[in-house]
Amino acid sequence: MGGRKRAGAGRMGPMMRVTKTIAVCVALLGLVTATTAARGVEAVKVEREPVKVEVKYFDPKHLPDPPPPIEHGEAAVTVYSLGIETYVRYGYTQPKRGAGPVKINFKIADVTVKLKCTITEWLPENPPAALRAHEDGHRAIAEEFYKRGEAVARRLAAKELGRTVVGNGQDLEGAGNAAIEQVTTRVNGGYTKGIIDPCKVAQEKFDTITVHGSNGKDAKEAVKEVLGK
Repeated sequence: MGGRKRAGAGRMGPMMRVTKTIAVCVALLGLVTATTAARGVEAVKVEREPVKVEVKYFDPKHLPDPPPPIEHGEAAVTVYSLGIETYVRYGYTQPKRGAGPVKINFKIADVTVKLKCTITEWLPENPPAALRAHEDGHRAIAEEFYKRGEAVARRLAAKELGRTVVGNGQDLEGAGNAAIEQVTTRVNGGYTKGIIDPCKVAQEKFDTITVHGSNGKDAKEAVKEVLGK
């Protein structure tokens, strides 16, 4: 999920600041087990990896191979990714032996959510200060929503704890996978709605109020305005 805002750019003087944003929500079934949570295991766990930020420079007249992810007329681009992986453990009552489809009630014993965020700023060599500040603004917005994501993910995971989920499948494994998919769909979907989509809206608003960095508005002040600080 993502979007691109485009505008023309002059060769000299003020340039339009164009930013590309990409948000990724990873739906991963993760760990499947037929036992309840072991003693001492945290029932709801959120692991948030440190933000990975990289700044890459390029010569607009001699683009590297492969080239930066920019389109004709773009001065710079910032790409970010917000990822989520959800792992579920459950308990269940052993179904009666027999051939054919099974329907099993699974009780969610614990949920672990892993969050990731990567940001790459692509800038021309020796970029103007205003251009760099604008792209740093996009990075700051992504970082802020990623920071907010931990509380959102924990709340979503907690809602699943102790829930009984019905799984249907050709066998126990199939039924378990079906049950876990329901949980991961709710958690990852909730994270998309609560963090990824609002981040995209904020990025677009930032470009709107700064006219992609071309109207002289201070980038840091624009970030505060977008984030409501």
